[in-house]
Amino acid sequence: MNPENHDQPSRAKVSNWSYPTISRNAEKGAMWAAALLGLSIPISTSLDSILAGLIVALLLVGGHFRDKIRAVRDNPIVLPALAFFGMYLLGLSYGVATGREAMESLAKASDLLLIPILLYLFREEGIRRLALAGFLTAIVSMILISYLLWLGVIPPNKLFHITSDDAYTPFHHRITHGSLMAFGAYLFALKARLERRTAVRVLCALLSIAALANVLFIVSGRTGYVVALALGGYYLVAGWRWRGVAAATAVILVLGVAVYLMPASVPHQRLAMMAEEFAGWQPGQPSSTSVGYRLEYYRNSLKLIAEHPVLGAGTGGFKGAYASLVEGKGMDPTVNPHNEYLMVAIQLGLAGLALLFWLLITLWRRASDLPGGFERSAARGLVVLILSASLVSSTLIDHTEGFFFVWMSAFCFAGWSAAGGESTRPCRYPSS
Repeated sequence: MNPENHDQPSRAKVSNWSYPTISRNAEKGAMWAAALLGLSIPISTSLDSILAGLIVALLLVGGHFRDKIRAVRDNPIVLPALAFFGMYLLGLSYGVATGREAMESLAKASDLLLIPILLYLFREEGIRRLALAGFLTAIVSMILISYLLWLGVIPPNKLFHITSDDAYTPFHHRITHGSLMAFGAYLFALKARLERRTAVRVLCALLSIAALANVLFIVSGRTGYVVALALGGYYLVAGWRWRGVAAATAVILVLGVAVYLMPASVPHQRLAMMAEEFAGWQPGQPSSTSVGYRLEYYRNSLKLIAEHPVLGAGTGGFKGAYASLVEGKGMDPTVNPHNEYLMVAIQLGLAGLALLFWLLITLWRRASDLPGGFERSAARGLVVLILSASLVSSTLIDHTEGFFFVWMSAFCFAGWSAAGGESTRPCRYPSS
């Protein structure tokens, strides 16, 4: 027997455990985990954390860090994302936060470090398509379960963590549900506009309408109303210019009249309650209503910003600074001002707020360099989502919204390259 032939199987066996093979398999596993985040983000925060940890571990096993850095370092969103995170690092060196509060805030901001990682993992078209399919599948499951809960087909149960305020939101509270559902409606509307196949176009249009109706008429989340109207208006204006402006105005008027004429509807009741609570708010006096609390938080937050306008109270400094301000006044010592701009400005000052806007402006402006029409519109829709939702909630410190922002930013911009903003592997969505 030829000794070389005799040794061949053992060599093959050894080669399967060689470092290059392990590295390739680890990277492939990380790419699959990144795609699966699209399915997990709307459904499970625990699974998000597991997949994120798995991605980091697999990339550490895979090695070749210089190649990975080289692949993404020129992407336009990397520098502003890292600079914004760097401001949180700088904020550790000053301020009023305890060590635990500072590290908790830094841990939430560390999601920004996933942007360059996910940009690398999403560089292949097939992975991006799988990621998008996972996210849209999760949105469809949210639509179906929410309507089944609303119709009473599925009774209230602990599986969906239902509370009196979140009776029809199966996986998250109504603020998160409304934001994700509104963005899902926007993406389905984009696919309906770009799709050439009639049957698929009709299906996407129906899913978009179902998601929008869920936000506006079933789930009682005011953040969802703001995001849905902002995304809907942008969709019409971006698609049809001046005709879109006219259409957006008409839609808002029709919705306003419909809500006014349906006093039993959820939007009418929520808006009427908001108006009543707003009228009852007295500046400087402790509040006891939802709107009153928010106005109280906003007013006090502006005072804190005036005290430390440039660099803020430091990373994690909101809780201590706010508690000191309201001490002895009978006001709620909140840990969340329900406004991302105020949260950032109080911790990191106007310098931090400028870095946040640098990131968002880069996402908006450089979206024009993306290779596909779907990706361009999705990227700008993401900016509209964050800008609008951040007016009434602290989006980036909320796990799901912040994690989704990071994931979707990387998904949209992974097809970009330094060569004139063109991708060598464009994601071929309909009419892209």
